[in-house]
Amino acid sequence: MGKQSTQRHAVEQAEAATPDLSQPLAYPMTLTGGPRSHLVTLMDAAILIRDMEAFRQVRPVWDSAAELILLAGSTGDASDIAEATRQLHVALNHDNWLKN
Repeated sequence: MGKQSTQRHAVEQAEAATPDLSQPLAYPMTLTGGPRSHLVTLMDAAILIRDMEAFRQVRPVWDSAAELILLAGSTGDASDIAEATRQLHVALNHDNWLKN
């Protein structure tokens, strides 16, 4: 099975489970502003993405972050949480929302 097939299979399995989004991110992040200016849990990140404009949500960088957040919440695996946090960091940097 190739890397993409393996990832897709993991995502499909994770989607079947109810995600526990109360788990903490690998590290908290502070944003430049807004109502959700401090992200601590997977839920904080999921709400941020849910509440953003539709045109942002469909961008690949945010779509990937949302997918990985759901995967991390479903598996609870530390490596999945770390990867979701990393992708969230990338997406926030992409839109210049991460406070330095």
